[in-house]
Amino acid sequence: MASMLVAEDLSAVGGISLSAAVPVLAAFDYQVAALPTSLLSTHTSGYGRPAILSLADWLPQVFEHWTVAQLQFQQALIGYVGSVELCDLLTAYLRDAQLQLIVVDPVLGDLGKLYAGFDAAYVDAMRRMLTVADVILPNVTEASLLTGVPYQAEPDLARLLTELQQQLKLGAHAIMTGVTQADQIGCAWLVDGQVQFVGQPRLAGHYNGTGDALAAVLAGLLGQGRDLAMSIQLANQWLQAAVAATLALPDHDERQGIQLRPILRAILALDPA
Repeated sequence: MASMLVAEDLSAVGGISLSAAVPVLAAFDYQVAALPTSLLSTHTSGYGRPAILSLADWLPQVFEHWTVAQLQFQQALIGYVGSVELCDLLTAYLRDAQLQLIVVDPVLGDLGKLYAGFDAAYVDAMRRMLTVADVILPNVTEASLLTGVPYQAEPDLARLLTELQQQLKLGAHAIMTGVTQADQIGCAWLVDGQVQFVGQPRLAGHYNGTGDALAAVLAGLLGQGRDLAMSIQLANQWLQAAVAATLALPDHDERQGIQLRPILRAILALDPA
């Protein structure tokens, strides 16, 4: 059984981040090491200001203990980190760990703006983390912030992706998420300098945790050695099914994460890699 280190925030209520990633990766049959980068009473969308506990003092102790215990992981998924200190700490750990696959979802902002509490120093820290990644999953806003290209809702994908690729090590992949083309939403990436796009029909509404679920699915598929394009296609299909299932709930609270059941069923039905 392969092991996957997952480092991102943990919200007690909301069904996103670690709460979404762990069941998805467990369905892939990974042994998951869940490393919360911060603890929140709820996520930050729709519940008011949450109670937040930073784990900046705890994480160094975790890494020290893991070293003494000789714990090793094969792969890693990094989501929301939250501070320059923790970004640099995780980057150093990942650089030394010699993992087979490192997937980074560089959570920075959305709709053209940085999330509250982040600044240029945090963007720089995230750029440093990208240098150890094998796959990065920025949305359009995050791609703009990381490259310095002015934000556009409908950007020049070739320019953004090319500039992202230049920040990565040889053989790594930049996959932009939340890209819209006509009536579809999906992912864009480069193959031999040409933009590739895979999407699904866009469904009405706003759904928390879609990026977290997508990142976990892609990490799981790629970690099994599956083809990049096929992994992106499957991830988008499954995510669309999960959003559709969420829409179909008669009493859905839009602050909650999406329904993971369609994704889990699809994972369990997969043929072995």
